[in-house]
Amino acid sequence: MTTRRRFIEILPLGAAAFLVACSDKAATPAPSAAPAAPPPAPVAAPAPAATESAAPVAGASLPMVDEKDPVAVSLGYVADATRADAAKYKTYAAGQICGNCALYTGKAGDAAGPCPLFAGRQVAAKGWCGSYAKKAA
Repeated sequence: MTTRRRFIEILPLGAAAFLVACSDKAATPAPSAAPAAPPPAPVAAPAPAATESAAPVAGASLPMVDEKDPVAVSLGYVADATRADAAKYKTYAAGQICGNCALYTGKAGDAAGPCPLFAGRQVAAKGWCGSYAKKAA
């Protein structure tokens, strides 16, 4: 961040990311005084079909962010960082991708992963948005 104005622009995004990250903790119910019923017996999962992968990809059930989504448009998100509008987003620099952003929570090497700015959806690891923040080494 080089200017106070830029800080003020991204402050609400950071607050939103913080609230999303903390929402799982707030959603856990308080323990009750009554004894809990024993959990039901586990049911065996069906064997994967021949066309399915034996090891599921983390976050594979999450949909991808659409570049036309209002939040994505407001952040300048593109699935391919080489298509980022460098004229509009002065902070963009070559080599900045979601995969090396501090907000990206996917695993290294994955093609896509979750981002708190797009709750419940995945971003492309090679994507970029205006909230890019370099991951600490």
